[in-house]
Parts: sequence; C-alpha cells; structure tokens
Amino acid sequence: MTEPFVPRGTDDRRASTAGRWTKQSAGATFAALAGFLITRDVTFGLYVRTLPGRAYTATVLTGFAVSAVVYRLARLWLRRLP
Repeated sequence: MTEPFVPRGTDDRRASTAGRWTKQSAGATFAALAGFLITRDVTFGLYVRTLPGRAYTATVLTGFAVSAVVYRLARLWLRRLP
C-alpha cells in the first residue's frame, strides 16, 4: 500500500486518509450486512410467489436498497456515540 501524499513545505504530520477504516464504518458495514441478510430471508418467500421469474433479482435489489438505508442510519447513530 502506498503512503498518502504529503505536499512539500508542510511538517511531518500525516493527514488522515479518506479511505480509513474506522469503528463507525466497520459497525455500519456490519449493520448493512445484517440488514441485507435479514431482508433476503424475509422477502425471498414473498417474491417466489409473486414474481417467480424474477425472485432472485428482486430479492437482491431489495436487499441492496435496505442495506444502503441501514448503512446511512448506522453511520448517523454511531457518530453520536462518544
């Protein structure tokens, strides 16, 4: 992995990188994964009966939508913790 770019003329302190893995992002990712798996288990049976030809696609798309919402909510909630 490469070191972050430090412009010339600055001191030796390194700026935090944007892609850094923090407790907030780890917790939010876990919440998003849990939301995806729970949504998959809940919606697949419904979609098999209502959309037999597109059950897998509809389940995955619903899981992605739920995980995106859960990720945002978890980041907001975890940001408030000390």
